[in-house]
Amino acid sequence: MERYGEHMSSDSVDFCIGDITSRYAAIHPEVEGAISRLSAINKHVNREFEDTLAGHGLNQGEYRLLLRLATRAADNRMSAGDLSRALMLSSGAMTNRLDRLETAGLIRRMPDPRDRRGVMIELTDEGRRQIDTAVVEQAAKEIDVLSALSARELTSLNQLLRKVLSALETRSAAEKAG
Repeated sequence: MERYGEHMSSDSVDFCIGDITSRYAAIHPEVEGAISRLSAINKHVNREFEDTLAGHGLNQGEYRLLLRLATRAADNRMSAGDLSRALMLSSGAMTNRLDRLETAGLIRRMPDPRDRRGVMIELTDEGRRQIDTAVVEQAAKEIDVLSALSARELTSLNQLLRKVLSALETRSAAEKAG
C-alpha cells in the first residue's frame, strides 16, 4: 500500500502526518496535510505581513483603515461613521485609531459638509505614500511566497481554495439563518 507523501518531496508537515495518522485512524492524511499546510503557510505569510507593518510603523487595524481610505473612496476620504461601520469598530475604538493616525500625520479630520456634527477622514499625502509603499512591499512578499507554483498551478490553487471557502461561507450563512 502506498504511504502518504511517498512519491513527492517532503516538507515539515509530512513527518507529523505519519505520526498522527498511525495513532488516529479517523484522520484522513490528505485532509490533515492540506489543513496543516494552510496553517503553516498562513503563519509564514502573517509573519511577513507583521514585518511589513512594523517597517511602516503600522498595526493591522491601522493598515486596514488606510487601505479602506485608499481603495474604497475616490477622493481618499470617508465619514468617520462610514469608516467605523466598514471596519466594524466601535466609535471609541475608531477615535483611538484615528488619533494615532492623525498624530502620525497619515490622516486628517475635516468637518463633514453634509453633517455639521460629522467628521470626514482623509488620507494625507504621507498616508497615501505609506499605504501605497506597504501594499506594494507586501504584494512582492506574497508573490514570492507562491513563486514555487507555475501560473497554471496558482490558478488551480485559487479555484480549489475558492470552492472550499464558498462552501464554508454558504454553510455559515445557512447556520446563521436557520
